[in-house]
Formats: sequence, C-alpha cells, structure tokens
Amino acid sequence: MAWRVVAASATGRSHLDRGQPCQDAFASTCVGPVLVAAVCDGAGSASHSDVGAQHVASAVVSAVAAHPALGSRPLELGVDVLRAIIERAVNDARGELAMASVSKGLRLADHACTLVGAVAEARGGWFFHVGDGVAACAFAQPQATAVSLPANGEYANETWFVTGDNWQQQLRLMRFEGDVEAVVLMSDGVQPFAMNRDGSELFQPFIGPVIRYLRGVDEAQGSQALQATLADPRTDQITGDDKTLLLALPG
Repeated sequence: MAWRVVAASATGRSHLDRGQPCQDAFASTCVGPVLVAAVCDGAGSASHSDVGAQHVASAVVSAVAAHPALGSRPLELGVDVLRAIIERAVNDARGELAMASVSKGLRLADHACTLVGAVAEARGGWFFHVGDGVAACAFAQPQATAVSLPANGEYANETWFVTGDNWQQQLRLMRFEGDVEAVVLMSDGVQPFAMNRDGSELFQPFIGPVIRYLRGVDEAQGSQALQATLADPRTDQITGDDKTLLLALPG
C-alpha cells in the first residue's frame, strides 16, 4: 500500500513584515506500508529556529523510519518500544544540533522548535508530540476524529520544545485505530481554520474539500494547491503566524 503525502509551508504575515524566514518545517517518508511524518514549528524567540525545525523534522523522520524495531505493523508496537524509538531519534537530532551550535558560537536553545508526528499504516498507528501543533486522524467509517492536542505552559503563548532540558517529560504518545481516511499534521498557525473552535475535531468545511480534492490529483499538484491555500492573503486575517499543513492519504 502506498501513501499519498501532500504538504506545504507558508511564511506568516508577521514574519514577512519583519523580514524573517518561515520557521516551520515538515518531512515524511514511507517504508513499505508505513508512513513516518513530522511537522516542526520553530520558536519565534529563537534566532535559528528555522534551522532547528528543518533539522529535527528531517532527522527524526529518517531515524524513526530506519529503526530496525519499527516493522510494518506500528499498531502492534508497544508504547515503551515506540517511546524508545522516538527518544533515540530526538536525542540524536539534538546532539547533531548541539555540535553544530558550538562550531557557530550558538546554543542549542537558539534552534528551539516543537515536534508533532505520526507513524501509521492504513489501519491506524501512533502520534508523537512535544509542544504545540496538532495531529489528527480522520477515519473513513463514522468514528470520532483522533486528535493529539497542543500542550502549552502556564500562558497561552508558552509551549515546550525538543531543545529543552525536560523534553522527554513532555513527549506524548497517542495510539489511534480505525480505517484511516487521512492523517493530518499541522503547526499552530493552521489550527484556527483547520480545527473546530475547541480543537476537538477537524473543521470539516475546510478539511473536507481539501481531502476530496487531493484524492483526484498527484502529490506535486496537491502540494502546489496546498501552498497556494496557505499563502492566500485572506489567511492573514486569521493568523499572522507561519502555517504548515501535511496530509497523508492511504492508497
């Protein structure tokens, strides 16, 4: 079984106005029937968070996909086994960033970013999550959407980063099972128009037409259309933040 993965990032209006780059990043790969995907959102207060987000997304997806314990049935993975796989992948990515930071006179914290990802097959899988952003699975059969919600600190604009000392305590894993229609990962810039008001469900007036359109096009066409949607100036009226959306549809 093949997955069709479409994804795009758009720089938020607040970043464009300040001449800053997009600090979001995404990555995905498929190993046989298994999808591994991630979205990272760089901290606006960190000077090199765009570099951190890109590195963490790519490195974690590659390491998880290559781990010998992953297998072809992620639903059968025990939570402790999966946690060990994710922790090793993130630790390695952190170590690589730390080494690069020293050579450039930077700190690991200068690359701060969140992480939201999925390991899935057509019958379900797992979300892994540090910080904000959202992971969701829409099912083909009548069934409540599986949603991994953002985690924030004491204040609404505070969250947790994989570069933080306590990232392992903040790592959350969520199992979901059912006939998968689409796995959806997003940075928090997309949440206001892709999720309902309380964040418990995907906002169908937005996500439904997107999924129907993506069924009829290839990955390149889908990603191009998604990019245009996220970069539409009308989204600036909803959020000034960077926006990243990844959708994976089982074949």
